Amino acid sequence: MARSMKSHGTIVAEEMNRDPEFRAEWERTALARLVAAELVGYRADHELSQRALAERLGCTQPYVAKLESGETNPNMETLVNLSRALGVEFVIDIAPVKQTRRLVTKAVAEKVAQEQDGVSVVLAASAPRRRR
Repeated sequence: MARSMKSHGTIVAEEMNRDPEFRAEWERTALARLVAAELVGYRADHELSQRALAERLGCTQPYVAKLESGETNPNMETLVNLSRALGVEFVIDIAPVKQTRRLVTKAVAEKVAQEQDGVSVVLAASAPRRRR
């Protein structure tokens, strides 16, 4: 008799519904998991070891392992370094849930993009305007 197998997504969803602390940690480390997946995918596509990737990034193998664990959110400097060294693009748009996202548009990117160490960085912020 075949056993019913749950997908990773199903297991995570069930755990998020059951455990608020798990949900909070899962949401807090979303960026870390995204970066981890990009690094693992990059290494697989380029047939690199963690040590070889570390050399390409100018860091240590334990640091690559830490990033690939998906447990620690990288800082902005790390994201810039990854983008420059690997050609990976990251887009981070942070807004209150009830607010319409309006910043990361092509027009905004063209207007405020800055070059930093060979990487295009878009920094923009917008607060709701007070009505007078």
